Amino acid sequence: MPRYYFHLRSKERFVRDTEGGDKVAAELHGVLLHETRAGCCGTVAVTDEGDRIIHVTSH
Repeated sequence: MPRYYFHLRSKERFVRDTEGGDKVAAELHGVLLHETRAGCCGTVAVTDEGDRIIHVTSH
């Protein structure tokens, strides 16, 4: 099964997912929600094992 990584960029920081998997996605989602409540926007980039971008979404 392929492994995917969920990287988060907000106005103030960049969080690179070095582990991949469901747990990390949930943790990054929590960071994004916290910063959104503080009035920031964020972008989540999903990459594959070769670090190729699969999907990007902004919130």
